[in-house]
Amino acid sequence: MQNFYIKSVVWDLIFNLESDITLDIRHGGAAFRICYHARTLEASPYALEQHRELYRILYEDDPDGGSLQAVERLRKPFEELMTQMAPNPPTELTGYLHSHLYPPWFILVAKVDESGCVQPYFKAALSRQEFGRPGEYVNNDFLQPHLSPLLNSKLNKYSSHHIQVLAQTSQLVPSTVLVDGTVYFFKPWISGRVHGYHELQSYRKILTDTEASPPLLASARICRLHGLVIDDDDDVLQHYPLDSDEENYSGTRLVGLLLTCIENRGTLKDLAPWSDDCTNKDRLRWSRQIHHSVECLHNAGVIWGDAKPENVLIDMEGDAWLIDFGGSYTPGWVDEDKRETVEGDQQGVQRIDGWLTRWSRQPVTRIKRSDEGGGEGGVGEEAGSVEGGKEVGL
Repeated sequence: MQNFYIKSVVWDLIFNLESDITLDIRHGGAAFRICYHARTLEASPYALEQHRELYRILYEDDPDGGSLQAVERLRKPFEELMTQMAPNPPTELTGYLHSHLYPPWFILVAKVDESGCVQPYFKAALSRQEFGRPGEYVNNDFLQPHLSPLLNSKLNKYSSHHIQVLAQTSQLVPSTVLVDGTVYFFKPWISGRVHGYHELQSYRKILTDTEASPPLLASARICRLHGLVIDDDDDVLQHYPLDSDEENYSGTRLVGLLLTCIENRGTLKDLAPWSDDCTNKDRLRWSRQIHHSVECLHNAGVIWGDAKPENVLIDMEGDAWLIDFGGSYTPGWVDEDKRETVEGDQQGVQRIDGWLTRWSRQPVTRIKRSDEGGGEGGVGEEAGSVEGGKEVGL
């Protein structure tokens, strides 16, 4: 099955039937920009009317009203050309992180043939750096205070050239990577993200406390920072023009973090409601493990921050791990006035306990439907099948 990920679709937000439509797509280790120009399509009244119809659908921006199907109709004529132009074998599946972060870019445009049908046309290949440079300069005024202590520490630093990609998300973003014989989770660094700065502070505190007093966090099941992915422009880009506001920067960027790779069955939110995924004994163990890990963090002066079931992973052995130290809060789990505080963590953990207790009283069970060949059917709650359970004493 061909894997195409549509990163963005752009059209005029002010209603304009002559609007151009642009798609950015990742496929097979390459990046493609597909351009539909209304003026070019005027050569065929039929193609122009189809273009206007698709624009109307996109302008209404209603997934249930056909916008997703419209995007597919725009992509489909270019499918064969993109497959032909993509690297072979696809570097995003078999290569190194560098190949994903700096893919070859191709510009494709829609033209019309003699019969009036849309035909794909290759216009140009662009240098790797033409669109969107990943990460953030290490000397950026906002990043530097948080990153500098880590750069000066014993933490490992790697170039994306030396990191092998083992797996990727459905959005074709590398997730599991291999470096120096160890598997990590790769988290791309997004420039200007305030939560990222908070996350660096938390990981720095965890590293410092682990070095100073190893027993302090030894038993905590938490995601940890193991390395930084640092790329130098001179190494990864050629003929790279700096923007005017970037001329004083070093040309070195933080492009990602290497974190603990936790092989998991899913998040606490994914598993806890289901009777066939866990038992009340599991729910009780998860509650105790969350309490213990949060207590260890607080003893080390670290705040979890966004305490909620989505930020707890259940590993393959059935143990609960805390992830996401980017701070902030989620309404319903932590009150805004308690965000990023010990009190907020405690409130979030208490609400997780209450949430687990509710599911322990009446967990949902999946049922098998006879018309689905024995496969798992709909959600039990929706299908009218709810399994009762013994309450967990949390």
